[in-house]
Amino acid sequence: RRVLFRSQIFIRPREQYLSPNVQFFDRKITRDGAWNLLAGPKNTASPLTIREATYLYNAHFDKQTKTTLPNLMGYRPWLYVMEGKLKVNGQKLTKGEAVTGDPVELERVKAYPGTTLVLLLTDLQAKMTYAGNFSGIKRFEYVAE
Repeated sequence: RRVLFRSQIFIRPREQYLSPNVQFFDRKITRDGAWNLLAGPKNTASPLTIREATYLYNAHFDKQTKTTLPNLMGYRPWLYVMEGKLKVNGQKLTKGEAVTGDPVELERVKAYPGTTLVLLLTDLQAKMTYAGNFSGIKRFEYVAE
């Protein structure tokens, strides 16, 4: 089942009370349609670290391209259109829209010229916390496992 929505990207950490950690990554942006791994869990080959079972990719397209999304066993894709438009399984998405679903169902997409995509692959069974602030409002005081 695909879910289409407009949303803000927000990743909860695996546990509360982690010390703050600001990271920077200087890179050249190419528009060749290649998927770039930007961030991932600790001890992975990613240049930046996310303190959750999540991988963050992006890709920029200067021409119409059929592409295959990166896929990791046990991880659920969440594909966001930062700029431009794409088609996935006959469904059109434009800037600010996102789609999630079964990895096989979302495996192949068609991106159009001028499109920038952001892909999160997340283990939905991984430990994470709801503790802390969300948009400045304290909502939960427990840890989901």
